[in-house]
Amino acid sequence: MLWSSQCGGRGVLVAGTEPPDVVELWTWTLMPGDHHVSEAHAPGTRELLQSQEGTITVKVADQSVALDAGDAVAFPGDVAHAYSNPGTQPARFCLTAIGDRQGHRDRP
Repeated sequence: MLWSSQCGGRGVLVAGTEPPDVVELWTWTLMPGDHHVSEAHAPGTRELLQSQEGTITVKVADQSVALDAGDAVAFPGDVAHAYSNPGTQPARFCLTAIGDRQGHRDRP
């Protein structure tokens, strides 16, 4: 587990490959009110996110998108981004980060 919140949310790196072509598979649980901010990753990094349960808001730069269970979104991971749960129930999502992560300072 590489991220956890006081509310019980967590981000777990399930599997990953080594540089230079890094692919990371994550599972996330965000409890109601949880919010995780991620700094921009290495240039060219992309993220794919699929909501599995609950409602998730993904903010990328100055744009936000709300996802319900079953929805998916792809976005650049090389800009600041954040995930939050505005709902009243736990939210779960699966995240894949793809790109050259050398020099990456902060995990998703």
